[in-house]
Order: sequence, then C-alpha cells, then structure tokens
Amino acid sequence: MAGRRTERIDEWRERVDELCYDGEHVERRVDLECATVVVTTQRVLAFVPTTAGPAFRHVDRPNVGTVSLETSQRLAALCAGIVAAFAGVATLETATSVDFASFAPSVSLDGLAPLPGSDLVVGLVEAVLTAIETVLVALEWSILLVGVAAFVVALGLIAYYARSRARLLVVRVSGDDDLEIPVTGSDLESDPAVTLEAAIRPGSDSTPACEEPLGEHGRVDLEESG
Repeated sequence: MAGRRTERIDEWRERVDELCYDGEHVERRVDLECATVVVTTQRVLAFVPTTAGPAFRHVDRPNVGTVSLETSQRLAALCAGIVAAFAGVATLETATSVDFASFAPSVSLDGLAPLPGSDLVVGLVEAVLTAIETVLVALEWSILLVGVAAFVVALGLIAYYARSRARLLVVRVSGDDDLEIPVTGSDLESDPAVTLEAAIRPGSDSTPACEEPLGEHGRVDLEESG
C-alpha cells in the first residue's frame, strides 16, 4: 500500500497543473529528494509522500510566513540519557568505594567453648554471619550491575537522540500546522529555503514554470533557472 501511495503522489507531482484553479499557474517548483514544493500564483503546494501525515498539502500564500531550515531533535531523550549517565556514575562510585562486606557484624564466640551445646550455637551463629555477609556482597554486586545498566540505558538514549535528529525545511503557516519537509545533504546544496522564501513573498520576480527550461521528466532545473 505504501508503494502505491508513493507512486500515486509521484504521478500528481508530474501533473501539478491539473491541481491549479482557474487562472492559477505555477511560478516556481523545487524538487527535493523526498518531496516537491510548488509555488503558484495563489498557493504553496507540498508533496511529501515520506511523512506519516498527509502526502499533499496546500496553503494560500497570504497564510505563509517564513521559510527556514531547522533541526528536529528529541531533547527529552537527551535529558533522560544525561540523568541516566549521572545515576550510573553515582551508583558505580558507591559500589566501588564502599566495602559492603565490612558491615557484617563480628561476634566473638571464644567464651562459649566450655559450655554444653556450644558447638551447635557456634555453628548457628557462624551460619547467620555468613548469610549476612553473602547478602551484603550480593547487594554490592547488585548496585554495581545497576550502575552498569544505567550506563547502557544512557548510551541507548543518547544514540536514539542522535538518530532522531533530522534536517527539516519548515514553512510557517498562519492558523494551521506548519509544513515540515525532510531534506538531505544534497538538497541543501541548492539552498531551497532561500529559493522558496523569494518565490512566496509578495511581488516576487519568479518566472512562470512554463517559460523556464525544463529538466528530466518536465521538472524545472533550479540551477538553470537561478
């Protein structure tokens, strides 16, 4: 289904003129790797088949504000990663600097030797002390493992934050959701934000697309059209 959806949008991208109202015509077209933005005499049309939202949106030009390149990032993941890293450091410092086995109580049993049944009492007390020492050692290792786990979680959150960063071409829209269009490094070479900003603002000197030289598949060659 996703493939058919993308194919259908690609067909409409090649037939933008069919979407124009009476008297409306295309002034500027910017083809990006994952999207196409078209500026007409009345509207801004955006074809973005790779996003989870609508694959096509249009906005009246008077409702369009600025156009800018921005970086999308999930700061909550970064903050959580930093907190987890600090927790890991504190936990590991506690586990390595404190000898939990030293908290086990020590009891002198020398005075019980002459008494009847002392062997049983001594064995019982030693078993209890050994159990306490084992619990304390296990607690120390548990704290150490918690520290390591906190570091692993921190690394995972920071890696997720790094992967979630994305460059977006953002078209501000008055009274509606902004247009957020993903861009790649190759898209940035043609500076699409400047091109669209110049085409959208009132009184722009954009040349109608029908008068500009067309590239492959009938698309406007931005480098040739300036």
